[in-house]
Formats: sequence, structure tokens, C-alpha cells
Amino acid sequence: MADSESLFEKLKSMGVQIGTSKIQPAAKPARGGFGIETVISGTDIPTAYGQTYLIQEQYQAGYLHGRLPLCDDHEMNVLANWGHTPRITRPGGENVVYLDTETSGLAGGTGTYVFLVGIGYRTINGFELVQFFMRDPGQEAALLAALDQWLARFDVIVTFNGKSFDVPLLNTRFQMNGISPPFESFEHLDVLHIARRLWRDRLPSRALGELEKEVVQFYRTGEDIPGWLIPQMYFDYLRSGDARPLAGIFYHNARDILSLAVLTGHVAEMLNNPLGQSVDYGLDLAAIARLYEEMGRLEQAAVLYERSLEMGDLPEEFFFKIMERFALLRRKTGEWEKATALWQKAADHGQLAACVELSKYYEHRLRNYNEALIWARKAMEILDSTRYFEGSRKSTEREIERRIGRLYQRVYRGFEA
Repeated sequence: MADSESLFEKLKSMGVQIGTSKIQPAAKPARGGFGIETVISGTDIPTAYGQTYLIQEQYQAGYLHGRLPLCDDHEMNVLANWGHTPRITRPGGENVVYLDTETSGLAGGTGTYVFLVGIGYRTINGFELVQFFMRDPGQEAALLAALDQWLARFDVIVTFNGKSFDVPLLNTRFQMNGISPPFESFEHLDVLHIARRLWRDRLPSRALGELEKEVVQFYRTGEDIPGWLIPQMYFDYLRSGDARPLAGIFYHNARDILSLAVLTGHVAEMLNNPLGQSVDYGLDLAAIARLYEEMGRLEQAAVLYERSLEMGDLPEEFFFKIMERFALLRRKTGEWEKATALWQKAADHGQLAACVELSKYYEHRLRNYNEALIWARKAMEILDSTRYFEGSRKSTEREIERRIGRLYQRVYRGFEA
């Protein structure tokens, strides 16, 4: 901070305007005295750039957010491995900070500034939530300086879409105010990315608000403000000075932080103990199996694929897709008999891809061209009878036709292609 502060003072002495206090109008005095301090209890804290408003809230160790505990310890190893954030595995998670912002626009860019930043983190007694509020744009540098000081104790940041939005925007605002951004030294876990991988097949939306309801089972009160309304409400506050409508924004930001924290712990538990009580759906288990496979944990992935197929709740459209991935995993590990059994079962249910794989298996591995031809013809029959087909129908048809032609020559003419 010392270098950035000295730079600020030097520019100030030269008459260079820092920040936006002369660009944007400051908040007018509230009509009837409804300033922010009458809406939500907080404290004005000093920084080298002036004051900013700070709100703190404590949650005890046993607090439940929805159905999930806020402060439980979770094994983070698998999530840390997947997210390339090895420092997130430290005991207690006290080096981890959860962050969410509220801004003057939803598109980002240099014309968008952050007027509220919420952070949350574990403490010895539970969980602490801190919100930094900008009374008017002239306090932007002060807000950022206070945030910078508060973040100094952490080295892992967890966000929801923060890699694309929150952190790049904050970096821009730090730079525009002559303060070095603090995030370069942080490991960053963006939970949106893992949420998309886990729930893209089961849930219609992976937005935090939807995951909050479907996974966390937390339901917001009528006090909440939809995210798309927040920028306009802040501009209305700057014009009127009446902070009363902002109460819902503070509620919205705080709930985002709490939901992010419990969701992160829940995801960690799902990944670390997928056969435990944290995974209730076959589609979720299959998604974890695929993550395990991609991380090279093939034996564990095989167990999870098999269990997902046994759970009995997979929609038919996914059942055979998962069976196909399981069979390809068996092929990858050289377990050809197990792979063949899975392809046979899928082929018996009219799955074209399984017929093609069986044809390949009999042609290239067993040199049984007659059996390979039977399965290639079966694949063509399925394609001809299928009205809807995922992928390029023409290219698939050409591929099968070439296979049938080649196998026909081997079987009936003894031709070696």
C-alpha cells in the first residue's frame, strides 16, 4: 500500500484529479434524514483516501443457511485439485475469502464502478460477513483501500462468476484510482465453473439464485432485490439521498455471500465423498464420475458410473449416454469384456453408438468380420429408423456405409483393405 499511497499524494500535489468525485455527483442529503446509517447499522472507517461505510455481521458456528451448515469443515482436496487451488486445503479455511460485488452496471467496463463489496470468511467462533459501501462515487478510492487492507490476511478467493466479472472489474477500479490491485497473488476458485459441470444435465439453470433454491434449499424473503434492478436503485439513491430502498441490496449481497460459502462446502463434500449422503441423484453422481475421469482417477470414476446407473433415477435420454461413457472408460483401461457387455446392453435398446463400437471391436480386436458386419448393418437400421438424430446425420451415414462396404469385401470376397 505504501507505494500506491505515495503515488496518490504526489499526483494530488500536482493537481491531478484521482477517482470520480468530480465526475459523478455526490449523494444529496437525505430527505427526512434517511441516510445509510439509519437503514443498516455500520461504521465509517478511515483510510488514506477518506472514509467508507462498513457493516459487519457475525454468524455462530452452528448456523444453518437453508439445509446446509455454514461453518462445517470439509475435505477440500478433490475440489482444490480440480480448481488448481492447492492452498484452499488448509485446515479450517481461514485463509479463504468469499467475495461478491454490487455494481452500477451489469456489463462491466471502465464506466462501471463497484458501490458495494461483500466478503465472508471463517473465524475461530464461526463466520464473519463484512460489507463495504460507497456513499457516493467520491468515496470509491476509500472503499477500495479498505477492501485491500481487509483482504491482506487471505490468499484464496472464492467467487461465483468472479473470474469473468467481479475480479476484472475490481482490478479496473483499483487501477483507475491509482491503487495496485491485490488479486494477483490470490488463488481463485470460481464456483460457477464447477456448478456448470455438476448440474448442467439435472437443473435448467446454474445461476446462484437457482442453486440456492434447488441445492441449498434457502428461499429469500420479500426483502430481496432482483439483481437487474440494483444499478438503477443505486442511481436513484445518488439523486435523492434516500437510502431506505437500499436495505434490500444489502440483504441480497449478504445472502449471495452465505449461499456461495455453503455451496462451496457442499460441492467439496460431493467431490470428496460422492458415495456418501451428499449426492442424491444419479445425474449428479455421473457428473462427478466424469470429473474423476478427467482428473485421471479412472478406477474411482468407474465405480461412480456404475453406481449412477444402478440408482434407478436416470432419465432414459441420459441413461445410455452415461452407459456409453462408462463403456469407453472400460475400453480405456483395457477391460474389453466389461466394455463389450455395456455396449451389448445399450445395443439391445437400439443405441446406434453402441452398435458402431461393437462393430469396431469385432473388426479390429477380434478380426471377426462377419460379426462386425452384423453390427454395422444393425447400426444402419437404427439410423434409418431414427427420425431425430444428434450430430451430423449425413456424415454418420457415410461412415457406416464405408464400414459396411469394407466389411462386406472382407467377408464375401476375401479382400484385404
